[in-house]
Amino acid sequence: MILALASLGITIVALGTMGVIVARHWNEMRLLDPTSVKSEQQRRQRYHLIEQRLQRLTSDRLEPLYRLSRRVRVLAERQARHWEARLYAFERMYRRVQSPLAAMSPSVRERVQSLMSEGKSLARDQKWVDAERRFLEVLSLNTHHIEAYKGLGQIYLKQKLYPQARETFDFVLKIRKNDDAAFSALADIAEAEGDVAQAESLHLKAVAAAPKQAQHQASLATFYLDREQAAKAKPFAVRASELEPSSPKYTELCLATAVALQDVAESRHRYQRLRLLTDDANKLQAWKKKVETLEQSPT
Repeated sequence: MILALASLGITIVALGTMGVIVARHWNEMRLLDPTSVKSEQQRRQRYHLIEQRLQRLTSDRLEPLYRLSRRVRVLAERQARHWEARLYAFERMYRRVQSPLAAMSPSVRERVQSLMSEGKSLARDQKWVDAERRFLEVLSLNTHHIEAYKGLGQIYLKQKLYPQARETFDFVLKIRKNDDAAFSALADIAEAEGDVAQAESLHLKAVAAAPKQAQHQASLATFYLDREQAAKAKPFAVRASELEPSSPKYTELCLATAVALQDVAESRHRYQRLRLLTDDANKLQAWKKKVETLEQSPT
């Protein structure tokens, strides 16, 4: 019992002594840096090493993605520059096509104009070889001269050289996407080769591309008349005559359509109109008989 009391007393004294020491040195203890302790330093070093390893692993795994993204960016920039260059080239070509003589010197322009005039004159005289040479010489001076290509195409078409004509007018459409003359010529080629559906489609494209060009309206009307589709032909024949009211050819086309439809009143009207526009007695006599026959037929 005495020993227990003695031990308790010693413990109390020790704790009291420790309390006094802590109380005296409390301010110093608060300023104590735990990182100065060797074990804490080692723990932090291990943590830092682990953190660095994780960063290296992450970097190693993401590096392919970084390289891929850089490659994609470089390719995108390169493609953008490529398309920009192409657009610039197309713009320059379009300007040359819109005004094929603009970039030429005055002497070259005069030469081109002279060659085009000669080529057209020779083509009218059916001097195909000489006309072809003139148009080819124009193209040697200006590779995008559309009228020279059209001149060549018409020469081939009139000689029934359909593959050469088609190739030429197809190229015209590559330069000028909505060229009515090219559509019309290609329609004639398709019609000559027996492709009726293609011919009709191309005639319609020619009309849509240049609705105020009477010859395209008349060509489509004639196409329908040749296939005994007078009802389809009528609006195009009438439109051609409206665009060029003084043309005997288009008035005669309207007359042919009216007779095919057995429209007596319209036939009389168109015949009287044709009498004022032509002095071809044989043609008038032939149409007069047709109109009279139509008038005498039972309704």
